Amino acid sequence: MLVATAAALTLGLWTAWLTVRSPTPIDAIALGAWQAWPNAGTADADPYSRARLARVGEIPLGSGEGLMLLAQDDDSGAPLSAACDYRIAGQTPPARLWTVALEDLNGQFVEGPSGVAALGSQNLLRSADGSFEITLSPKPQTGNWISTDGAGRFRVVIRLYDTSARTGTALTTLFMPSIIRDRCT
Repeated sequence: MLVATAAALTLGLWTAWLTVRSPTPIDAIALGAWQAWPNAGTADADPYSRARLARVGEIPLGSGEGLMLLAQDDDSGAPLSAACDYRIAGQTPPARLWTVALEDLNGQFVEGPSGVAALGSQNLLRSADGSFEITLSPKPQTGNWISTDGAGRFRVVIRLYDTSARTGTALTTLFMPSIIRDRCT
């Protein structure tokens, strides 16, 4: 009986530790290469996700503020790496304002040659149909470009501000841009 209790306690603590150490909350919604957590920052967030946020020190956007979407892999499922060039292409998610930034796997902003590696919707070059293409590369590119120089492994984070995409139904019908790997060195 004592052995069974000790084993159950050990297993329970170990699985709770693994869940809190996970890089993503357990209530994530997948949208292709992108993941979103519509309950983050709300009273509906599960206790493991709250503990994970407390552990990493992340302050999520509140339900009235917006939504964060994260991609650690390209559309083929390969991890994002500064050894490759990528294109983020598609339509703008529905939001009044949004940003796209690079972070390392610990959630720290990647520093580009001129500061934080990020772009905002207000300064994005678009095609006539409203679509856009952002190049992620260590070498300067024409058009919309975010430097991956010195990033190693990274993740792409899109933050939507003042958006209706926060609800579960709107989120599952959201079309996110593609992340296409072009070439690797």
